[in-house]
Amino acid sequence: MVFQTSAKQQRMDVSSAASGLLLLATDTMTEPHTTEAICNGTPVSDLAVSTTQPANGQCTPDSSKDNKIETVDKGVQTDFKSQEIDLLIRLRVENTVLKNELTLLKNSDHISPTSVEKRYFSVNDVEGNEAKCKFYTGLTWLQFMSLWNFLGPARDKLLFWKRDYNNEEASPNLRRGPERKLDSMNELFLTLVRLRVGLLHQDIAYRFGISKGHVTTVVTTWIQLLYKQFSRLRSDMFPSRDIVKRNLPACFKKFRDIRVIIDCSEFFVYQSTHFKQQGNMYSSYKNHVTYKVLIGIAPSGAITYVSDAFEGSISDKEIVQKSGFLDLLSEGDLILADRGFTIRDLLFEKKADLNIPPFLGNRDKLSAAEEIQTKQIARVRIHVERAIERIKKFRLLKKKNSTISTASVFTNGVCGWLSC
Repeated sequence: MVFQTSAKQQRMDVSSAASGLLLLATDTMTEPHTTEAICNGTPVSDLAVSTTQPANGQCTPDSSKDNKIETVDKGVQTDFKSQEIDLLIRLRVENTVLKNELTLLKNSDHISPTSVEKRYFSVNDVEGNEAKCKFYTGLTWLQFMSLWNFLGPARDKLLFWKRDYNNEEASPNLRRGPERKLDSMNELFLTLVRLRVGLLHQDIAYRFGISKGHVTTVVTTWIQLLYKQFSRLRSDMFPSRDIVKRNLPACFKKFRDIRVIIDCSEFFVYQSTHFKQQGNMYSSYKNHVTYKVLIGIAPSGAITYVSDAFEGSISDKEIVQKSGFLDLLSEGDLILADRGFTIRDLLFEKKADLNIPPFLGNRDKLSAAEEIQTKQIARVRIHVERAIERIKKFRLLKKKNSTISTASVFTNGVCGWLSC
């Protein structure tokens, strides 16, 4: 059976009918209860007097009763009958209501989809709930709204990204795509859910009530926007040495001119179908195809630099040279790094200094001074490891991203900026 009205409306109808029936019963109770019959315009009690109908049509008392009229207290009789009728009506109303509710429950699985509005997952589900918002997006509600305001008017004027990834010379399709099924805020929320929780596209499609293909389009488009907007902050988010000094933790007092601590992080991706890319993407360190990103943090632990994603085979020195990191340095800056960053010659041109753990070389062991230096550097470099761990809390980075996806090239940077 298919109901065209909602269960709530049907219950309201039942309650209305029951109320009407009770009102009718009340009206019936308030009418005068008489036990008299009308015979030729003259009232005669049909309970107290037995009458006979003579041939002439006149009503006369039955003489067999010796004209004895049994007197009955009409007030007591009326009260008794009123209580009986009231109880009977109430029981029938209650029975009718229960039957209707039982019918509704039995047929609840067969209600037409159009009769009940299905509610999908949306940003409203996390609004004002810090725990939920942090879980699904990695941001507090205040941070989410700050990000929303930061993106500016561009968020409402997006053209969905379309491109032939097999043709490197193809340009983006600037024609307006299909009608937007979600508002801008929910599209941003969907993208953050994909990055933070790493849900499958089909799962997200079910949750938001859209198609799997549309999820892919939304995520790709918004990652492009986030990357473009965050890229403008690359120089502004890199603090000067004076600012770093004012907020220098106690464990860095021996590195007074320190500006930034750098390290690289790699993220697994699927192997490309392009033969040329297969070798370039392979990382000998991870023994897998990867993307590689240069991360820089301030001594306070804040992420201050996130490079673009490079092919996994690139060396630490080469990524420093190609990422544009050197352009942000000033004379006298001290850079703290791991042994793999043999970039002293590059920093010499910027009149900056490098502090890395000493190499063992052909020796059997380090000197006592070198061991102390190694421990001091390792003690402070742990902060950059923790920052990278924060970035990798975006579960999408723990999975293998497709190398042919434009979104995956920028995903690493976006997640890094969101972790700042």
